[in-house]
Amino acid sequence: MVKSFSLPVGIKEYTTKDVKKIDFISSVILEESELWGFEKIITPIFENINSLNVGLKEETINKTIKFIDPLNGDVLGLRSDVTPQIARYVSSNYKNEKIPLRLTYNERVVRNNYKETGTKREIFQVGCELIGSNSIESDLEIILLGTSILKKLGFTNQVVTLNSSILLNFIFDSLDPIKEDIKLLFHKKDYKSIKKFGLDNRLNSLQKAFIKEYLIPLMQNKSILSKSLPAKIRENIVRINSIAEILSRANSSLDLRVDFLDVKNFDYYSGMTFDIAVKEISEIVLSGGRYDELIGRYGNSFPAVGLGINILPLIKTIKSDELGAPIVVVESAEIESFISSLEVKEFFTSQGFISVMSSRKNKYDDKFDLRIKISKSGRLDLYDNKNLKIASFKTFSELQKEDF
Repeated sequence: MVKSFSLPVGIKEYTTKDVKKIDFISSVILEESELWGFEKIITPIFENINSLNVGLKEETINKTIKFIDPLNGDVLGLRSDVTPQIARYVSSNYKNEKIPLRLTYNERVVRNNYKETGTKREIFQVGCELIGSNSIESDLEIILLGTSILKKLGFTNQVVTLNSSILLNFIFDSLDPIKEDIKLLFHKKDYKSIKKFGLDNRLNSLQKAFIKEYLIPLMQNKSILSKSLPAKIRENIVRINSIAEILSRANSSLDLRVDFLDVKNFDYYSGMTFDIAVKEISEIVLSGGRYDELIGRYGNSFPAVGLGINILPLIKTIKSDELGAPIVVVESAEIESFISSLEVKEFFTSQGFISVMSSRKNKYDDKFDLRIKISKSGRLDLYDNKNLKIASFKTFSELQKEDF
């Protein structure tokens, strides 16, 4: 009886077709990032738990999978996000790097929140971080890089939504007695239920007035640029509106929106946040924002802005049959032809083809671009992907003279 082995909840295996898609998408993102001046970095798959949890709230810390290091008894954690690792790296190594620093990464992260979301716990994440500049130009660069990456992947119809994490945190702090009650409603955008809290007895008169003066107008998409708001909040609103105006001029094809009540899931955002949606996929595939305070929590402070892309939703739109190099199947009729088969295989491999030696049926028999049959005498017969003979060569030397 064959034993059956199950995988942990929320973890799955990926087929060769899935991996081909994942590798293709990753390569497009990394190549585009490199063209924008971003350099790749590799972060540890696990670290001391105290390092991973810097600047995070308790509810987020609980999403980190923890285990004990058998070498010394330290509590370790699997990375659930790469940005804190980038922050630690920059704080420790900034003297060896040139600021502003542009970093990109391609990592897998694991999040212990399957019960909440019912989604996969393991995420293939590619991201870009621009560190050392707090200018509006750096915000624009990251957002436009994100739109450029998705365009390279074939997503031309994009919706860019700008938000303010600092404004939303200000709202939650101003309504502290009901903060936990309304957070989920904000995620669901259930504004009708939020309005009802204006009569909640846990709120004092100032808090009820805050809902009426600020929160309800925001839910109605009205302007709230009031002098009574803290200066930092007002500046952030002005900055986001400026970013929206410049983006609309820089790329008129973007569907650009400003939503000050959109909630982001990470604790470290400190200003402008954004996400980019595409019509082909129901969930957000790219998001990011400014985290000017995070790196300083590791020692040396630098402003920063970045983006992250979840690859898995993107693979649904990619056809694996359209990816990869052309496939050449080299068949030998007899074992005596093996050396000739090897020469032909190495020749086509050097030309950038996927070359497979075959003397029996294999998975490429039904899917190839060119089939080469080598006879015992050394003659080479070439067939197209419909098994129609297209050429014949008496020797391998004759074949080498052809242009492939």
